[in-house]
Amino acid sequence: MRGTITDVQEECNMEKEKYVRPAILKDALELAPKMRKEDREEILASDNMSPLEALVVPFTIKGAKIYSIIGTKEEGVIGMFGSTPSSEPDFGIAWLLSANTLADKHARQFLKECPYWVAQMGEGYKHLYNFVDKRNWVALKWLQLLKFSPKEEFPQYGHKQIPFLLMMREM
Repeated sequence: MRGTITDVQEECNMEKEKYVRPAILKDALELAPKMRKEDREEILASDNMSPLEALVVPFTIKGAKIYSIIGTKEEGVIGMFGSTPSSEPDFGIAWLLSANTLADKHARQFLKECPYWVAQMGEGYKHLYNFVDKRNWVALKWLQLLKFSPKEEFPQYGHKQIPFLLMMREM
């Protein structure tokens, strides 16, 4: 995407802050302890995973697209997102796990650049989807802004058997 903060910094040869790059495994170690409470609760409720496990699993899946969101130099990794293939052809599983810092300090830039990154995540798929904890209001609102729609409610989903919504978007 031309015209992003990243492009300007690269052209000016400045030290990079506030950008997205392909994720490395070390990013999971940095983000896991500062993950948002709502994201921690969601991954525990759905898959009974720790934050670190949830961040590492995509690295084990062939065809996964994994990116890291870097804040300021002091903040470091403030989010990770991507997509993984599902068992159904043409369907990718979209995900985002972040620190509070992403929404608290970088919301404007994040929301501005999201459509580009959703398009990258959805490349090669006809649909992107995920199951979202009904209590995770911030995630549900973000997905709706990105044209994901609630398709079905599952009243007893995952490890904790609590309400989740299937959110899906055509690419």
